[in-house]
Amino acid sequence: MKITTFVLGLLSNNTYIVENEEDKTCFVVDPSTESNKLTDYIDGNSLKLEGILLTHGHFDHIGGVALLKEKYGAKIYMHKMDIDFIDNPLDFGRRYRRFDVDETVEDGDEIALCGKIIKVLHTPGHSQGGVCYICDNVIFCGDTVFKDSYGRYDLRGGDFATLLNSIKKLCDIQGDYILLCGHGPSTTLAYERVNNEIF
Repeated sequence: MKITTFVLGLLSNNTYIVENEEDKTCFVVDPSTESNKLTDYIDGNSLKLEGILLTHGHFDHIGGVALLKEKYGAKIYMHKMDIDFIDNPLDFGRRYRRFDVDETVEDGDEIALCGKIIKVLHTPGHSQGGVCYICDNVIFCGDTVFKDSYGRYDLRGGDFATLLNSIKKLCDIQGDYILLCGHGPSTTLAYERVNNEIF
């Protein structure tokens, strides 16, 4: 599994392309904005885009979905509780082309993509439909947790106590995992268990 990070958009979001180098398939996590960097990488490496995984519905994580769907026809996965953000985005003056979600996800779901089984962990608090995706030894955690920090809880659908419970839920997973966050550097579960200020 090869993971390539693209820092895109006004809020410097991390967008991830995850590829199976054997069969040349890939999926994208949180395409933040319509960007030729993503399509050039996919086309330049002759990849087949199988899926688009959305950790939550905030505009800076879904702004590039429509372009990828239009160009590649990949399935879009998102928790049902955040679908309302597509038509009623946070009022920050940002606009993007709308899209329809192909499959809604729930806590405990398993998604088969690119020869991998990806487990869904519902982690509300930053938004009601926030999720993390667990793939091998990596967790794509969106804006639930950051290195030494955590996501905002003052936006629509956010709640501090709920977010705290979600991060505890993450940290209760046995073993160590790499955390690939929606913004900023990566971290690990082992590090956050000891150092995250939310505790």
